[in-house]
Amino acid sequence: MDGSISKLRIVSLPGPDTGGKGVTGSIGVGDILQTLTTKIFEVQINPETISRNFSIKYNEPDTKGTPGTELQFDKVNPEELELRFILDGTGVVPSAGLSADLVGSIMSALPAEAQGAYVPVRVAQLQAAVYDFKDESHRTPFLLVQYGKLVFMGLLLNMGINYNLFSPDGIPLRAEITLKLKAHTPFKDSMALLSLLSPDLSRHHLVLAGENILRICDDVYEDEKYYLEVAKANKLTNFRNLQPGTQLILPPIDKTAKR
Repeated sequence: MDGSISKLRIVSLPGPDTGGKGVTGSIGVGDILQTLTTKIFEVQINPETISRNFSIKYNEPDTKGTPGTELQFDKVNPEELELRFILDGTGVVPSAGLSADLVGSIMSALPAEAQGAYVPVRVAQLQAAVYDFKDESHRTPFLLVQYGKLVFMGLLLNMGINYNLFSPDGIPLRAEITLKLKAHTPFKDSMALLSLLSPDLSRHHLVLAGENILRICDDVYEDEKYYLEVAKANKLTNFRNLQPGTQLILPPIDKTAKR
C-alpha cells in the first residue's frame, strides 16, 4: 500500500460492439483504455454515505374476495445505487495530487484564487461522463462505479445538483451531487472490464509545467529508478525535458522483481 486515499471513481464506458445482437456484445480493451483517459471522474471528497437498494417483484393472483392469497415470485429487480458527494471550489480542499482523472488533477492544481472555475468545470465534466447522449447509439453511457471493494455497473436514473454557496459574481463555489443508478451489465467480457480497475493497470499522466520523469516516477512508484521503464513505454529518446501537455503512459511495474 502506498498510503494514498482511494477516491470513488465513475467511468463512462464505450458502448459494446453489438453486431446487431442487442446490448450484450463485447468491447475492445483498447477502446476502454482510450475512455479511461477522457471519461473518468473521481470525486473530490469521498461520500459519507452510499445507499444500495435491493427489491423483489411479486405478482398477486387475481382472486378477488380471497383473503391471505400467497404472493407469487416474479423476479429480482436490478440493484439501485445512490451516491451523494460534494464539489468544493473555495480552495479549502487540498489537492489530491496525481489522479487518473486528468481534468480533476488539473483543476485541483490551480492556485486558490483560480478555484472559482472548479465547480462549473467539474459539474460539466461529470455531466458529460454520466448524462450526455452518445451520438452513435442515441443513449446515455454505461457507467462503472468503483470505490474500495464496491464495483457497480449500470445506467444513470437521475442526477441532482444542489448549489449552496456562490461567489459575489454568482459563480457556484459548492455543489452537492446526487446520482441514482440502476444495475445493468451489457458486456460479455465484464470480468475483463473489472480487471482494468486494478491498481497495477497502466495509468496515464498529463505532464504539468515543471515536472520531470524522475519526479513523476517518485510520485507514482515511490522510486525514481523506474524512469527507464516509463521512458521505454513511451518511446522517449529525450526524457530529460518533458513538454507540458505531454501524456505519458505509466505502465504496471512489479516492485518485487529482482533488478
